Amino acid sequence: MSIIAQKSEENYNAIDVLIKEDFKAPVVHCAYYSCLQLMIHQVYFYTGMTEEEVVKETQGQGSHNFYLSTFVAEIRKLNSRNAAIFYKFFGNFKRKRTEADYHNIEILERDVLEAKEYAEKIRIFLNLIENDGKCENILNL
Repeated sequence: MSIIAQKSEENYNAIDVLIKEDFKAPVVHCAYYSCLQLMIHQVYFYTGMTEEEVVKETQGQGSHNFYLSTFVAEIRKLNSRNAAIFYKFFGNFKRKRTEADYHNIEILERDVLEAKEYAEKIRIFLNLIENDGKCENILNL
């Protein structure tokens, strides 16, 4: 397992600890990053790119969109419908994480549960993609 995949696991495992302590915004943050980090692992796996190549490619600009678009381009080769659904689903999750991290809004219990559900579905999707490419109906959009 790569170091970035291990970090993904740590962030995912932190979700329940944070829920137990009633830390709502960090749940959304860790749930999102657990998925982003697993997606980064897969970008490296599918493309053979290195972290250094990504830094060079993004030239200090936001890497989240780069990883998302690169990953979606790779899964589009397997199934264009899954690629489109994943892009929309992950984009919604990214928006929710941005709101939790940067906006002056209260994070409610439903936001926490939704973030956990997003993370569970996205991680299942990402693991299925890596193992056999068959991930129909995981995201249920």
